Amino acid sequence: MSPDPIQVRRATRERVPALAAMLARAFADDPMIAVSIASDDREERLRRFFTLIDEDWADLGALYEVGDAHGAAAWLPPGHGEALADQNAAKQEAFHALSPDGGVKHDALWDWIEAEMPDEPVWYLDQIGVDPDRQGTGIGGALIAFGLDRARADGVPAFLETAIAANVGYYERFGFRVTVHDDAPLGGPHIWFMRWEP
Repeated sequence: MSPDPIQVRRATRERVPALAAMLARAFADDPMIAVSIASDDREERLRRFFTLIDEDWADLGALYEVGDAHGAAAWLPPGHGEALADQNAAKQEAFHALSPDGGVKHDALWDWIEAEMPDEPVWYLDQIGVDPDRQGTGIGGALIAFGLDRARADGVPAFLETAIAANVGYYERFGFRVTVHDDAPLGGPHIWFMRWEP
């Protein structure tokens, strides 16, 4: 008997605290996070960071979950650019309070990333994380496939960025290809921008 397929479902705002706690563990060593989150009380700061972001994505209907906070992804549909810009503007002060330098490197990083985003409609994988105790069980793959199914149905590309070199090969297994890679401003991490075509 084959195991049941991994079920992906939309996450509501009520699920955000549990998901933010899981994502804080999953992203603890991510180089992009190091730019935005001060090292003291890092896990709590990360939890607050993901709460700020994912409340918006849950309200937008763009936050998805597997199991009981076993994994989560934010897949922003075409036209997401305005939502990203609105979030950054509305929560800039809160993001800055979590950073080690008052938000200088955080703003430089995300302004640079936004400038690299495609102009045409895309499905954007804003974030994906799996509980460290459940990594390697297919949850991440299910969350990626879920978003790519939507991009395929819409006939539009998908897009993401990563600062972890090992992730590049992982995403390539799903059909993503590197479009450009470079060091972020102000000594930020090396970032790979990746695109998937339907």
